[in-house]
Amino acid sequence: MTPLRAVPTPGDDAGQAHADLAPVEHVLQVLADEVGYNPATDPEALLLCALMWSNNTGGVSTEDHRVATILTADDFDNPAYRRMFTVIADLITGSQPYDPASVTAALMRSGADGAKDSALRRRLNEVITTGADGLAVAHYAGIVLSQSYRRSIHTAGQAIMQGAEELPEEDLFEQMLDYGRRQRAAFNRLNAFRQPRP
Repeated sequence: MTPLRAVPTPGDDAGQAHADLAPVEHVLQVLADEVGYNPATDPEALLLCALMWSNNTGGVSTEDHRVATILTADDFDNPAYRRMFTVIADLITGSQPYDPASVTAALMRSGADGAKDSALRRRLNEVITTGADGLAVAHYAGIVLSQSYRRSIHTAGQAIMQGAEELPEEDLFEQMLDYGRRQRAAFNRLNAFRQPRP
């Protein structure tokens, strides 16, 4: 597409010109969505940063292990952070170093050195330099779990509303019970994590 192609001349198909601009509009929307994002105020970014620096600065490794075994990638809303957490958790549970250089190397080994993962590498650099205290791992993990729990309530609510419109009447109550059991299990997991360690 040439710059002039985006400006239709009289008689041109304006719809086609707009379709030609769709990839550009998508990039502009992504950039607009990221304006104002600050990883220093994002609990997910802070948790990942704290985990990596706790390995380097004498953080409480038992807490790191507890976080790596209780939290899952699904607890993270940001897809890049899900991937980073998976790598960090694998390093922790495998008794491998999980400092920033080791995490970066593990991501590169997993194939994150290509152009498609440039956004992931940018996010990783933002996380590494967020400045989270390595001793605050459990604190940030609690916030991430809390946010994950709230998102799951929202998702369950949407599914129940959709079910109210689409499911047969005889299935509605059982669907609501099923979601209720899942949410109770998620709430119990959050509360168990918050219990003070002996």
